[in-house]
Amino acid sequence: MSKLYSWFTRFVPKAIGYQMGDDSSRRTKGLNALLISTFFICLAFTILNSFLFPMQPVILVNAVSTLLALLTLLVFRATGNYQFTAHMAVALIMLCIIGYLHVVHNRYYAFIWIGIVPPIAYYLLNLRSVKVLLILFSAYMLYYLLSGLGKWPPAAFDGQSILSIAGVTLCITGMLANLVRNRNEVLTELKNVGAQLDAQQRNLRLILDSAAEAIYGTDLEGNCTFCNRRCIEMLGYNDPLDLLGKNMHAQIHHSRSDGTSITMQECIIYEALLQGKPAHGDQEVFWRVDHTPFAVEYYAYPQIQDGVMIGTVVTFTDITERKKKEAEIEYLNCYDPLTGLHNRRCFEANRGKLDIPENLPIAILFADINGLKMTNDVFGHTAGDRLIQKSAEILRQACREPNLIARVGGDEFILFLPKTPPAQAEKIAASIRAGFADAKVEAIRCSISLGVGVKQTATQSMDEVLANAENAMYRDKTMNRKATDKALIDTILDTLHARSATEQAHSKAVSDLSLALGKALHLPETDLSKLQRAAYLHDIGKIVLDPAMFSKAVFTDEDMERMQQHSAVGYRILSLFDDTLDLAEYVYGHHEKWDGTGYPRGLKGEQIPMLSRIIAIAESYDRVLNKAAQTQPNPAQYALSVIVDRAGTQFDPNITQVFAQSMAG
Repeated sequence: MSKLYSWFTRFVPKAIGYQMGDDSSRRTKGLNALLISTFFICLAFTILNSFLFPMQPVILVNAVSTLLALLTLLVFRATGNYQFTAHMAVALIMLCIIGYLHVVHNRYYAFIWIGIVPPIAYYLLNLRSVKVLLILFSAYMLYYLLSGLGKWPPAAFDGQSILSIAGVTLCITGMLANLVRNRNEVLTELKNVGAQLDAQQRNLRLILDSAAEAIYGTDLEGNCTFCNRRCIEMLGYNDPLDLLGKNMHAQIHHSRSDGTSITMQECIIYEALLQGKPAHGDQEVFWRVDHTPFAVEYYAYPQIQDGVMIGTVVTFTDITERKKKEAEIEYLNCYDPLTGLHNRRCFEANRGKLDIPENLPIAILFADINGLKMTNDVFGHTAGDRLIQKSAEILRQACREPNLIARVGGDEFILFLPKTPPAQAEKIAASIRAGFADAKVEAIRCSISLGVGVKQTATQSMDEVLANAENAMYRDKTMNRKATDKALIDTILDTLHARSATEQAHSKAVSDLSLALGKALHLPETDLSKLQRAAYLHDIGKIVLDPAMFSKAVFTDEDMERMQQHSAVGYRILSLFDDTLDLAEYVYGHHEKWDGTGYPRGLKGEQIPMLSRIIAIAESYDRVLNKAAQTQPNPAQYALSVIVDRAGTQFDPNITQVFAQSMAG
């Protein structure tokens, strides 16, 4: 029998490509089982009826059913068409039962087999087919029952009855067992799928919440369907429920940064939703829950499911810092950060827009700050920056339109003045000079050199006008150089003497003493002139000291270190001007000592310039004299004795001897 079954199953279609629990696999297995069972049951009854119950009609019905079952199996094997085969199988069962009832109508227990039809049909076919077949089958059975009920004799309980009942019971029990097994498989599969979906959902949520960008989704109405943790944090909410189901346009994208509203029709995100195309924006703001805006860059993508758009996904980031950097870069591209005026690049880029016939005549003022290098060298670049800022402020006050002023170099400015004839341009230049007359930064009196050029015809080149203005500025600087330099030095001295009443008297006394000593040494007139001027300016470097230093009675080591810098500072100041350049070296060396222990270079003996040696004696004598006046009965004699005692160590002994003789005589 097992060999027969093995041979027979070669013709049975297999459920290829299906996994356990798959509905198609279960139905295919069930259909195979039904056809095989029908074949073997009908074959068994054919054999039994042939030998035990020799009734030709019953044998014929069973034989035909056996052949139909085999034919159906072969058709299924050949075509693999499940729906067609399932309908054939159900029809076969119905025909078997109807045929059997017609042949053995006096055995009403055969109606037991009718109970097998509904579960088989429901198991194999779709609901619509089941309804049609069962209605037809039930109608026929009802007709058959009512038409022949009175003619049927009582049924005997015999072997055939036992086989029928056992067969139906086994069929129904097998189907129920299969249904239970299938149900358990389905439940297990659903549980596994549910666990996988939960894990996937957790992983997806973890991925979304780990993203640096804020992400949210909307339905076709623009209502929020999901949002990640970064979205909640960035917008200032506490929980996703604060956003879910709410219209995101009304919630976060309703207005521009200036407060003007954005309608749904103007919204790029909503437009992307309508068109089903990606969208991008980085010129707008989103609004937090506390009604404060922040700059964003966002991307909106359509959500497509089964070829149908169901909403959008929006990712966005806070670009407030990026916008600030961009604004700073844009500002620096066009403006000077120190003065707030246009820079050269911006001036060159925009001058063509102003160089038009409607603006004629166009005046150009070229300005150059005087003394910026000295300010930077002596007082530091912070003071130099203040000088530039002060100069820019004066230029703004003299110009009708500040945006027409540009800082085109470290100390150079250009004023572009449309509709300004030459006379008016000269008035503006005079106004600027007047503004600088009383301006002062540190100990530096602000001053500026100006040149004016005017474009009066459209054919005249603006480059030519600019060159004329610049050349005029250089002429002004050259012609007034001496007066400017003198004013700068006088300002420094005036500031220094204003800080200490004794400093001016000390400068005058040292100048007179040095001149007298120089004459005693029979120096030529040119050297005497240098000596007198250098002696008067010998302490000009003290301008960089804190004013409080002048009133201190006792100096700390730090104070002394600062004090010793004044000769080097004086050297730098005097080296910047033509009229004092020849004096710088003598001022630089007036604190050097004969024995080489002085400062700033530690020069020794005749390495020290002679004029510096003379100033050193005169300077020390006056200092000692002023201090001795408070404690000594004869301060002049005491001061002279100090100088003589230091001859050969601090002072040149020969010059000291001449000084002592001249003071004694």
